[in-house]
Amino acid sequence: MGKLSVLLFVNSFYTIVNAGSGSHSLWALATHIIGETPFPEFTVVVMLDDVQVAYYDSNMKHFNYREGAYVFGIIYQKVKERSFQLKHQFILTEGVQAQQKITGCEMLNNGEPALIMFKDVFNAIYTDRTLYYNMTHFTYDAGKLLLGWDGIRQAYERTLYENVYLPICIKSLKRLLKREKNVVMRKVPPRLRLIKKEVSGGFQVSCLAFGFYPRHINLTLLRDGQPVAEQELTGGEVLPSGDGTYQLRKSLEVSTEELKKRHNYTCTASHLSLDNKLDVSWESGAERVHLSTLSVLLMMLLILILLGIFIFVKRRWSNTASQSKLANVDANVSEEMYLYSVSET
Repeated sequence: MGKLSVLLFVNSFYTIVNAGSGSHSLWALATHIIGETPFPEFTVVVMLDDVQVAYYDSNMKHFNYREGAYVFGIIYQKVKERSFQLKHQFILTEGVQAQQKITGCEMLNNGEPALIMFKDVFNAIYTDRTLYYNMTHFTYDAGKLLLGWDGIRQAYERTLYENVYLPICIKSLKRLLKREKNVVMRKVPPRLRLIKKEVSGGFQVSCLAFGFYPRHINLTLLRDGQPVAEQELTGGEVLPSGDGTYQLRKSLEVSTEELKKRHNYTCTASHLSLDNKLDVSWESGAERVHLSTLSVLLMMLLILILLGIFIFVKRRWSNTASQSKLANVDANVSEEMYLYSVSET
């Protein structure tokens, strides 16, 4: 069952992740399961960009969005009928079977529709149907399960998606964008770190950008002002941070011999939240110079501290001695005045 959950996750986020920074997307991700599992028989997750805005499953007794509950209910019945049809078609009598659907659209920042897509998968193997329309061309694949869909049927599907489904999806996308603008339209600038870590045979230099939103970012590691080839780097996948922001790391292995050369490594990032590029640098081969300078500064600071302590103690001792001397003088004066007064008497 874990495999089915992973499949749904991969199918859903593949499209969302590949949406461009100049667009917004709305996707409905549906799964129907035949067989005994601890999960609901049917689930739908609605994603606006990378934010979940709706959830529905067959175990829910109430759903506060009536229109959504009605639509999801229709999808549930159709998916259920199709799943049982496919189960019998492939003579699958045992085990857990799963049908998954993803459908949705993308819209450019100027409000123009970009694409609409519909895809079916059964048991993660058999492609049922895929439809893709991006305003310039139309792709339709009936898959292995729906043979015989001729040109007339494809033309009908294209007309239906272009004139009915796409306008409805874009309208819903605009409405949700307006409602969730404080979340999906926010801009959080990245924090940038260039991390160097000693590893076997040299160092690992890593560019780390974290705490940014939206997820689209350009992160580049440069060596002496020239971009390091991507095939030399590890990492490079944008990951969620768990607090609604994202992080990205790119790392480079630097050998001991290469480390001795005075290369300047720079990590630079471009993001929608930044007016200019964000840079942080490190020069290899310069650690000893930095360490020597730091040692001199620390030594000077230590000398100043000791000197300050010496002056403080000396002044305090002088003040104590002076006070003691004055006390003795006062005592002598008092004694003389006393003797004088006795003699007068």
